[in-house]
Amino acid sequence: MSLKKKKNQLEFENEQPEKEVSPAVKIIKGFFRFAGRMLVTALSVFIISGCIIGCVLATVILGMVDDTDDIDLDALELSYTTIIYSKDEDTGTYVEDTKLYGEKGKLIWVDFEDMPKYLIDATVAAEDKRFWQHQGVDFTRTISATIGFLTGNDSGGGSTITQQLIKNATGKDEVRIDRKVKEIFNALALEKKYSKDQILEAYLNIIAFGYNTSGVQAASNMYFDKDVSELSLEECVALISITNNPSRYELFGHEENNKERRQYVYGQMLEIGYIDRAQYDNLIETTVVTSKGQSTGKDKGKYQSWFIDFVIEDVIDGLMDEYGWDRATAEYNLYNGGYRIYSTVDNRIQSIVEDYYEHPENFPQVRNATQPDSAFVILNFDGEVVAIVGGKGEKTGSRLFNIASMGQRHIGSTIKPISSYALAIENDLITYSTVITDEPVYKQGETYQGTTFAADWPVNYYAGYMGDVTVDYAVQRSVNTIPVKLVTLLTPRTVFDFLTQKLHITSLVDSGTNNDVAVAPMALGSLTKGISPLELAGAYQMIGNGGLYIKPHSYTQVLNSEGEVILKADTAPERVISSETSTILNKLCQRVTSGPNGTGTAANLSSMGFKVAGKTGSSSDNTDLWFVGMTPQYLGVVWLGYAESMQEIHYSSYPTPIIWKGVMKEVMKGEDPSVDFPVSGNVVSATYCTKSGDLATSHCQSTATGWYKKNNMPGNCTDCYGFSYGDYGDYGDYDDEPETIIIG
Repeated sequence: MSLKKKKNQLEFENEQPEKEVSPAVKIIKGFFRFAGRMLVTALSVFIISGCIIGCVLATVILGMVDDTDDIDLDALELSYTTIIYSKDEDTGTYVEDTKLYGEKGKLIWVDFEDMPKYLIDATVAAEDKRFWQHQGVDFTRTISATIGFLTGNDSGGGSTITQQLIKNATGKDEVRIDRKVKEIFNALALEKKYSKDQILEAYLNIIAFGYNTSGVQAASNMYFDKDVSELSLEECVALISITNNPSRYELFGHEENNKERRQYVYGQMLEIGYIDRAQYDNLIETTVVTSKGQSTGKDKGKYQSWFIDFVIEDVIDGLMDEYGWDRATAEYNLYNGGYRIYSTVDNRIQSIVEDYYEHPENFPQVRNATQPDSAFVILNFDGEVVAIVGGKGEKTGSRLFNIASMGQRHIGSTIKPISSYALAIENDLITYSTVITDEPVYKQGETYQGTTFAADWPVNYYAGYMGDVTVDYAVQRSVNTIPVKLVTLLTPRTVFDFLTQKLHITSLVDSGTNNDVAVAPMALGSLTKGISPLELAGAYQMIGNGGLYIKPHSYTQVLNSEGEVILKADTAPERVISSETSTILNKLCQRVTSGPNGTGTAANLSSMGFKVAGKTGSSSDNTDLWFVGMTPQYLGVVWLGYAESMQEIHYSSYPTPIIWKGVMKEVMKGEDPSVDFPVSGNVVSATYCTKSGDLATSHCQSTATGWYKKNNMPGNCTDCYGFSYGDYGDYGDYDDEPETIIIG
C-alpha cells in the first residue's frame, strides 16, 4: 500500500467516533476521584495535626517534668521537727540534744531501723505489693486505674507508696490528669534520688492515723502506749489498716471496721509470703487491745529536762517580742517550723543539779511537818544559763511551772548588795570600812509619811542594835538598819530605777497603794510581788564579772528550716556599775562566806577550795530562804520555800548555803582553784582601823584589810592617837565613840 493510502487510512481511523460511556460509570469514577482527593487531604490533615498535637503534648509533658516538685526527704523530717542543740563537753561543738515535734508531740519521727519488720511488711502488703520491684510507678496498676477513671468505674488503687508519699508531702491530691502525670514524674525522680528504705521511712513518719496524729511513732504511743519498736505483728497491721481511711478505720471508735481491714491485710501478707497459713489462721481470730494512754516514745515515763522546758518558754517569748506574734502563734511555729535552737545548757552541770534535786534526802531537813520545795539556777558570767531546776523531787511532766524562771518570791536581804550597797559605793557615799550606826531609823510612836510606827523600825534578825559598825560588818551580819539609811539617802526612786532600768528586774511595782518605790522594799526586799531566782541571778552578775549586766539567756540563736537566723539572744554587755564598785562589792560578799560574822559561814564554803562570794536572804516571816553564791566561774541561786503557800520555815542551820554547797562542789570539780574574780586596777587594798573605819596608823590596835577606790580613800585614823582602849571584839562596846558618818 502506498504511503498516501496508509495516511488516508490512519486519518480515517482517527476520525472514527469514541465509544459512548454511560452516566452511571461517570458518577462512580467521579466519586472515587473525589474520595481519593479527600482521603489524601484527610491523611495530610491528620499527619499535620498529629505532629502539632504531639509537639504540644511533648511541650506540656516537658513542662511538667520541669515543674516537678524537688522533694527533699531530709528536709521533710526537719520541717516537722525542731531540734535543740547543746555543746559537746569534750569537743565544744554543737550536737543534737532534744527534738520537739509538730502539733505539740503529735508527730514523732522514728528512724527506719527502729521500725519492726512486720510493720514494713504490713505496709507493703496493704498499700503497694510490688513496691520493692517498681521504680516509683506501678504502670500495671496505673493503666488499670486510668481505664477505670475514663469509664467511670474508678476504684482507685493506682498510687504506689512513693506516689502517696509525694501527695502527703506536697499536700497535692486533686483528681486531675495533669497532677497525676506530674506525680508520676515526681515518683520516678524520687526513686532515683532515695533508697526504698528512705522512702518507706518518710512515708510511715508522715502518714495520718486519726485524731490529728501523724507518723507511726505517735500513733503507737496513742493507740498502744508503746514505742513503735515494741509493736507486735497484729498491732503493726492494726496501725497500717488505719491509713487507708483514718476516719473509718481508727481503733478507738471503729474497731470492727479496723478488724475487717486487718483481715484483708493478713490475706495480702499471706499471698506475698510474709506470713504462713498457720499464722494467718491465728491472726484473723486475734483481738487487738488498745490503750488511750499517751506516752512519749522511746523514753516514755522520762520527761524532758527542766532546762528544755525553760528554753522552750524563752524562745517563745523571744519570738513574741521579735515578730509581734501572740503566744499561740509563737508556740505553733516553734513546734512546727523545723527550727534549730542552739542552747546554752551545760549537760554535765544540768545533770548534777537534777540528780541532787531528785533525791530529797540530799536536802537539810527543817522542822516543819512537810519539807519545803526548792529551785536552783546557774549562770556563767556571760549571762548563759547553764543549768536550771524548777522544783524538788522527780520531774512529773513536761513544761511544768518552773519556780526558778517563773516564780516571784520575796528576796529579803539578798536585795542589799544590788541596791543600797551597790549605789552607795558607786556614788562614793561609803567605802568598804565606813562606820555607820546600827540604830532604829524610826522610833516607836514616830510618824513618817502617814505611817505611825508601833515599834522601833527597822528591826534586825538578831534582835537589837549593835551601835557603830563598819560596812564590812554590816554586810557580813546582814544588818537591816544600814541599808535603810542608805536607801533613804539615795531615795527609793533612784534605787527602783536602777533595779528596773539597769538590772532589768521586771516584777517590781511602781504604782498603786502597795508599790515598791519605798524604803522597805528597796532596802530590805519586802517587795509587792517578788523576784524570780533567774532575775536575781541576772542582777548579781555585776558583782562577779566586773560590773556588767548581760541578760540571762538559754540560747544563742535560732535558725529556721532554711538555715536562716530568725532569733538571736541579746548578749550585749551593759555596764551598770564601775569595775571599782564591782570589785569592792565582791570583796564584801566574800566576807559573807568567809568572815567571822558572815551569815553564810555555817556551810563552811571555804572548804571547797575556791573563792566564794555570796549573800543570804530571807523574807521577814521566813517563808522564803535564799542564797546567792558565786565562784569565779559560775553564779548559782538557790531558793527554798513552799510553792503553793506562805509557810514559815523552821530550821536549825540555815539551809540554803548548805544546798548551794552540795550542788556547787560537784559543779566545780575540775575547775582551777587559783582563778580569782576580776579585780579593778583602780582598786587597792589597805589596812583600816576597825574602830574608826579610816586607814590604820601605828596607834590603831585593831585593824583589818579593806578594798578601796584609789580616788575615794578614807583618811588616816585620828581617833586612836594617844588613846588606850580595850578589846575591839564587839562593835559598840568602845570606851570612846568613833567619829561616824551620819546617814538619815
